[in-house]
Amino acid sequence: MAGNREVYEQALNQGANFAWEQNWDGAIGAYTRALAEFPEDQAALSGIGLAYSGAGQLEDAIDAYHKATQLNAADPSLPERMAKALEQLGRPEEAANAYAQAADRYVAQGTPNLALARWQDAVSAYHNHIPSHVRILQAYLSQQRKEEALTQYLVLAEVYHNNGQRDKAMELLQYALRMSPRNPDIMAMMDHLRYNEKEIAIAPPGTGSLEPTTLGFDIGDDDEYGEDTGSPVEIALRKALTDLAETVFSEALPKTGPLVMRELSKPEIDAHIAKALDAQTRGNVEDAIASYEHVLKAGVIQSAVNFNLGLLYQQQLRFEEAIEQFEKAVEDPEYRLGSHFALGECQRARGRIDEALKHFIEVLKIVDMATVQREQVDDLIQLYGELARTYAAKGERDQAVEFLNSLIGFLGDKGWEDKVTQARERLNGVAHAGPILSLAEMLSVQAPESILESLGLAQEYMRRGLEDAAQDELDHAILLAPTYLPIHRQMGEVLLSLGKAEAAVAKFVTIADLYHVRGNFSQAAAMYERALSLAPMNITLRAKLIDLLVTHGEIDRALEQYLALADTYYQMAQLDRAREKYNEALQLAPRGDPEHRWAVRILHRIGDIDIQRVDWRRAMSVYEEIRSTAPDDEKARLTLVDLYYRFGQSAQAIGEIDGLVQALRESGKSQKIIPVLEQIALDHDRDIPIRTRLTQAYLNARDIEGALKQLDTLGDLQLEAGRTQDAIKTIQMILRLNPPNPEPYQALLAQLTE
Repeated sequence: MAGNREVYEQALNQGANFAWEQNWDGAIGAYTRALAEFPEDQAALSGIGLAYSGAGQLEDAIDAYHKATQLNAADPSLPERMAKALEQLGRPEEAANAYAQAADRYVAQGTPNLALARWQDAVSAYHNHIPSHVRILQAYLSQQRKEEALTQYLVLAEVYHNNGQRDKAMELLQYALRMSPRNPDIMAMMDHLRYNEKEIAIAPPGTGSLEPTTLGFDIGDDDEYGEDTGSPVEIALRKALTDLAETVFSEALPKTGPLVMRELSKPEIDAHIAKALDAQTRGNVEDAIASYEHVLKAGVIQSAVNFNLGLLYQQQLRFEEAIEQFEKAVEDPEYRLGSHFALGECQRARGRIDEALKHFIEVLKIVDMATVQREQVDDLIQLYGELARTYAAKGERDQAVEFLNSLIGFLGDKGWEDKVTQARERLNGVAHAGPILSLAEMLSVQAPESILESLGLAQEYMRRGLEDAAQDELDHAILLAPTYLPIHRQMGEVLLSLGKAEAAVAKFVTIADLYHVRGNFSQAAAMYERALSLAPMNITLRAKLIDLLVTHGEIDRALEQYLALADTYYQMAQLDRAREKYNEALQLAPRGDPEHRWAVRILHRIGDIDIQRVDWRRAMSVYEEIRSTAPDDEKARLTLVDLYYRFGQSAQAIGEIDGLVQALRESGKSQKIIPVLEQIALDHDRDIPIRTRLTQAYLNARDIEGALKQLDTLGDLQLEAGRTQDAIKTIQMILRLNPPNPEPYQALLAQLTE
């Protein structure tokens, strides 16, 4: 039975306020009341976990975070908090597992740097946490951070060795040696692992339990593909044949695996390669395979050999052996595209549709990324990540096979590069004012080339101002592919061009809803944003976008939308609703990026509302909270000065001024002290303590002229207030500064001291 929403929200707000004040007992009580209404509420569980942690009740905190983590499979902050509590309790292995879980969630959110930090936390908590060590190594390799990767190889090898897994440790060091063949640290550790062993049998890389792909090897970015025609496999084959022919005529020694004894001389290896090339071009598969195998047995490492041998195995339906070769060739950027395509073909032939789909999606991603601007790459990568997850989650074999057929047909013919370029132009035309579209989405429908042709015609009609003709063409395209959302996006743009903004917004919202249902989060969010760009005051739509962003862990984007939503209420003069939304955002702020200073930004808006409503005391409380969080926040300090004076609390006002001056000095902003004090003095021109501090600021800045001006005003104020002795000291100070006209001051001093 559902609980009382009003009681729940009141308790949740009270809990947050108590937590802010570090009143942990109060926070626990409030969150307990919230959970009494909704026991499975993730926000309340997260809040009470924080309160228990603050109160030192770590077991209870862990239990709460565990429940919250199960309810929210996307938020990385929940397992991260649980990990910290476990670490404090001295349960390092469990803490490491929780940190690793948080890292996986950061990966899913597309924030690899945060994921790396959590894996580092995991191994810091529990040094022998092998999965996190491996993920750290993968991260360094993918980021091409060679020195860190080499260090991590050594660390991970040591961990394996300490766990009694010497073979894995040795194999890791072999991979490290490929990166740095003469590294003394690697050599030293390998010697250490061999200690007291009379005979060493070193397996070539890839034959042990750790495959290169498991370790995440990535030795370069994808190169752009040239003018060649044919399928990706045919292009890679031509390159392999050329590379091997050049090898035969090269004087350089072939590359071999680490610590492999060379069984054949350079001329012998060249002879086998030449024989393999001749047999392969004549269609003598058996002889070609035998010759390539001789080359590999000699320890030669060359992607061209792996790729060609893989193709020959594939021809003989020896798919497992072909897969082994392609998985080696795929690590080479120049063979990555063709190898993924061939791997997809082999996996599909084995009936492993899911595995085939992964490789073909990777093929399409590589091709597609070569067609977009650098700033669009991250968005495109996210789209393909969502596509892979969607197919994996749905498990719809027929739909997957249909997609594979469409992709193979699109990329399997000569001239596919031109088709890709043309498709990108069409898709960019649709997405000119919205989120980027992927080739994958286009290939998910039947007759994709006909659809692209209709989109191209519609775009040309719109450029000529023929919106009705564009609409007719899009109606035809919808009949061919009613579920292909880019057609509907283009229709929305036509409606907008016709001046039917409301209908266009409705169309964009419907598209966003459908993307959401399909599990395509990034496109859904982007389409909601497109609709909001046309209807910024649509409160319902913005609230829907906020929910979507929060659900998928896009906290900073959600907070931006929260502020926009509250600002909308503010512009509509609905100050209560605006303050309510700002408070909701404030509850979410701790999960955002600290660099954005969300809490301070939100509290300023809340304080502005309270001041507009002449609720001075409430505003004072808000700005005091800002001051505590950000001591150098000028606006908060100056507002507090004004509020304290309004309530006759001059001592507190002066203390606030002193605090602001100190904060500015400590933060290296001393140059702002005088302008700030000048502004305060302008608002409170007869306040002696303010004038005294402004005088001192000028003296500290060695601005004698400014100091004399302030001392003159200060002396007048002191005399008017009947503070003769203070005025005498001020005049004496003026004279010590050698004013240009000392006589009047000397006369006044004589008069006051008679």
